[in-house]
Amino acid sequence: MMTMRDMNRLICSVIILFCLHFAGAVGAGAQNVFEQTVSFDKIVHDFGDIMMSDGPQKCSFKVKNISDRPIVIHRVLTSCGCTEPTWTQEPIRPGGTGEIQVVFSNDQGPYPFSKSVTVYVSGLSKPVILKVKGVVHDKPKSLSELFPVASGPLGFREGTVSMGQIEQGLARSIEVELANTSGRSIEVSFTDMTPGLTVSMPSGTIPARSKTRITCMVDTRRTDGRKWGKTPFTFSAVVDGKKYSKVLTVEALVKENFTSLTEAQKRAGALPQFESSSLELGVVGSGSRLTGEFVVKNIGKEPFRIYKADASEGGVTVDIPEPVPFGEEAAVRVRVDTSGQSGEVLNIVTLITNSPTRPIINLFVIYTVK
Repeated sequence: MMTMRDMNRLICSVIILFCLHFAGAVGAGAQNVFEQTVSFDKIVHDFGDIMMSDGPQKCSFKVKNISDRPIVIHRVLTSCGCTEPTWTQEPIRPGGTGEIQVVFSNDQGPYPFSKSVTVYVSGLSKPVILKVKGVVHDKPKSLSELFPVASGPLGFREGTVSMGQIEQGLARSIEVELANTSGRSIEVSFTDMTPGLTVSMPSGTIPARSKTRITCMVDTRRTDGRKWGKTPFTFSAVVDGKKYSKVLTVEALVKENFTSLTEAQKRAGALPQFESSSLELGVVGSGSRLTGEFVVKNIGKEPFRIYKADASEGGVTVDIPEPVPFGEEAAVRVRVDTSGQSGEVLNIVTLITNSPTRPIINLFVIYTVK
């Protein structure tokens, strides 16, 4: 059975992985708006496949001032010395644009890379996180090796991509590479898109043995506010008249939008206080059915509401309480079915809430299946 120290280490490790997953890229398009102050043409640049012999790689991010006052890019920091940023130094007037350029040195050997670029802009309450990523190779690979998830002649790098967090009322987009791995030119279109998702491509034709990029945009305004938390968006592809169903899943984490609130209103909002953020259920046999609860008290002035609860592992059901008035308590009940599980299990239950200071809350259900 896990000791408390082991449990804390495991929780920390999983939190890091979880955050990396959902801090994932949001991509191109004027919809990438932050606090009604700036918009970015993209928030991730994917260099794709590059060779070590290609040398340094350069990309740029366009920044537009959509506010009514000048803004300044104060500073830009990178997570690694292998990425070097330069940026517009002078103030950007309303309606004007600036640029952030990033050079990836490409001198550290063959490996997949993902580097953060943190941008501090006047008028924003927190920095904007950009990403540059790609895969460096020391020798060429075939398209089928680079794009192993196949739907007929179409190949994708992976079956699921993460768009990261999106606030209600906003849209985000991400660029995804795909390839025509066949020896002939193909005509491609997209259909069966989950409401809220649009997929576009520069041309409907992909030449033989070549790559292209599609833009997947999720617009929460087209979901009628019914999508919360981790939400999968899928679409099908029609290739030369033949349909391939659900060729790719785009995941987004939809949360509440508090940008219209003043700081005073945010402080006066709902504020949950949990007795504990972890629930230990001990050592159990496979197929056991377990129950437990997390007790929460609302110490904020507005009623506390949970929109959705997502679990990182299967077999978990969460009963969401009714909105909790100020000063009152309620229970978030968890039911666990351990069928098919073994060993130490750490299940993260993610709550999407109306609390301005705690819009996303992670709770932990821990047990060992013998």
